Amino acid sequence: MRQISYLPASRVISSEAQLPEGKSIARGWSAVQVGEGNGRMELEWRCPDGGGPLEPKRATMEGSPAEVSNPNSPLDLSQGDGQGVDGISRGSRLRITVALDYRDAQQVEVTLRQSNVTIGAIDIRYAYVFQPFELALTAEQTAAVLSEGLCLTLRGGSQPLWVFDTLDGVEERVLFAPHLLIGEPESHVEEAMHTMLSLSSLQPFGWMEGCVLDGLHSLRALLGDSRVDPALDLHFRQFFNDRGDLLYEDLHGQKADGTFTTIEATLPVAVIAQYRPEHPVIDKAVAFFKAKGMKDGKAVVDDDMVSAEGSYTVAYPLAVIAKRRGRKDLAEQAIAQVLLRRDCLARDRHVYLRYMMRSQEHTFRSWARAFAWYCLGLVKTCSELLDSPFAQLAGMGELQAEIARIAQVAADWRQPGGLWSCFLDDASTGIDTSGSAGISAALALAARRGLLPASYMELARDNLQALSVYLTPDGLMSGVAQHNAGGMELQRSGYRVISQMGLGLWTQLYAQVNAERQPE
Repeated sequence: MRQISYLPASRVISSEAQLPEGKSIARGWSAVQVGEGNGRMELEWRCPDGGGPLEPKRATMEGSPAEVSNPNSPLDLSQGDGQGVDGISRGSRLRITVALDYRDAQQVEVTLRQSNVTIGAIDIRYAYVFQPFELALTAEQTAAVLSEGLCLTLRGGSQPLWVFDTLDGVEERVLFAPHLLIGEPESHVEEAMHTMLSLSSLQPFGWMEGCVLDGLHSLRALLGDSRVDPALDLHFRQFFNDRGDLLYEDLHGQKADGTFTTIEATLPVAVIAQYRPEHPVIDKAVAFFKAKGMKDGKAVVDDDMVSAEGSYTVAYPLAVIAKRRGRKDLAEQAIAQVLLRRDCLARDRHVYLRYMMRSQEHTFRSWARAFAWYCLGLVKTCSELLDSPFAQLAGMGELQAEIARIAQVAADWRQPGGLWSCFLDDASTGIDTSGSAGISAALALAARRGLLPASYMELARDNLQALSVYLTPDGLMSGVAQHNAGGMELQRSGYRVISQMGLGLWTQLYAQVNAERQPE
């Protein structure tokens, strides 16, 4: 039984608005716009029988129980000692979730609906679909919210902000509806498992959802198929119909049914090829890779950009498909795509995110997630092929040598607490939990496979503990550097978000640290 609870708003009030031209809300979901002035969004928490607001019996100060008199409330806040789901003495977290790609940086002002008292602001910058944002509330503020409701107003900005509405009260989607999170569990790790094994870990199709699916699939060996497979199926149903057709919106909110928009969109295929090896999308991915350059034996890239993501989103899926279909040509391509990125992106103690072949320009030096993508793709590609008939192919020795080299480089960049800063060579940019989780997961897998000394598993185990501190009460990963739509300035700003993608990377680390070592 979970030790936290979600109290979703029972009513969302917003003025009607049209979606921007060419944009779509995720299929089967609904959303409203948060705007300025009369375009504000209002939230109410009412009794489930259609009665009035949830009225606290008395005003509360932070640290004292807030009690709700109506016995029909979804949460019985009038019982117990005011801790966990029994009360709000520790306050709550107000959450809203972005429903449409947001390429702006603005504040959402939060005020009490009746008294018009401002209780805070939510800082939203360059957000993506299914990303939750929160505002911490005291016990006194929580009681006032339940009684009065809220008004949310966007302050400035050139782009409208769309968030999910009540979503018809569908229980499996409650994380994405406006809600109050109440409770402080004994174990945030247990809550993280609950969240991963549900629709709450959903991300946009592509590299973000791929990180989650990879994390979910890695749990099968630990938790068993019966626990993990229903969650995988739940996620698959969001993006595939019964015929296996791919149906989704890209990161810009544009329909992309039946296509892969970039080489970053193919990461989910690595898990699909393992979980459903006959799925029709696998052949579409191979055809896409050929169209992107593989047919001519060239780099599989977008335009002329060699990216670190491709180590994870191209080479790794190719290795998985090669292993399961006995395709030597795909195995050779998987190795070649990693070595291409080694040659173009790895420079001494640095890994760059991008290399532009025409201009020969490198960007995003030693960005933590660039290191993570490079390391994850390198290690997972090598690991897959070691368990295949292609373990002795030319280039496999080079992959293993690069694993040893880059592992030492990464270890040398660790901060005193064990994790990595957003830019590994600049500690002032602050810890990034997603990059740290991805690098640690790669090192743990390599150590478990005997590709690195056991000391790297100890490093990974220490980092798992350090990262677990960043889990929210319901097990989401905080401290994540936002996706890089905001460019270098945003990445260096110290701005951090909550992210299911980050949780997926943490879960991969969790699975590797807790798995039994495979025979060498």
